[in-house]
Amino acid sequence: MKRKNILFCAFICVVIGLVVWGLSAGARSRLKRNAIAGPVNADQPVVALTFDDGPNSRYTPQILDILYEQQAAATFFLLGEKMDGNELLIREIAASGHEIGSHTFSHPDLTALDNSEIQKEIRQTDEALKKILPDYSIRYVRPPYGRYTEKVQAAIDRPLMLWTIDSLDWEDSDAEKIYTVVVDQIEDGDIVVFHDDNEETVKALSKIIAELKKRGFQFATVSQLAQINES
Repeated sequence: MKRKNILFCAFICVVIGLVVWGLSAGARSRLKRNAIAGPVNADQPVVALTFDDGPNSRYTPQILDILYEQQAAATFFLLGEKMDGNELLIREIAASGHEIGSHTFSHPDLTALDNSEIQKEIRQTDEALKKILPDYSIRYVRPPYGRYTEKVQAAIDRPLMLWTIDSLDWEDSDAEKIYTVVVDQIEDGDIVVFHDDNEETVKALSKIIAELKKRGFQFATVSQLAQINES
């Protein structure tokens, strides 16, 4: 009986090891891709696709594959506490030409924190990313739940980036509803928020991008969109 248990445990360990190796090998191969080019035609409408609450080891790679296949640049607002163990995935996000923003370290309601606690949330996320991408500087912060005050903004002392369309993928939505919410509202210059810890978002994303391309939309990071708006 003991021998069977030992063999079963050994089998499970081998399977887990193969899965981890496969994910790691996949991430390394994706790191060799050329970066996605940003929008170039000032006469075409542009939209920024953004993803919160990652990185997620299961769904973020699938989203990155879709974005690469569709050649759509995006912005990922990452949580600092999820960076440890996802280093290759974060390098892949940057190498693919996507932008990385801060979604704080632990996803608190910043309006309930004092200045030092707010600054700690931002600093810890910056430090976590610096360990992975030493030369990368985060430009924008997205406050969790979109909640902020003048006091929060002053404590962060960095531009906040919210959204103009909420995909509602966090609301137990199915893929079809996510698709409808986005494509029914989309306009030039919109910023759409998704979450890259959601299977339904993955299912909806290709269809959303394909429809927006049919309508002539280009895809930009939030920094690229800000630059377009300033020009």
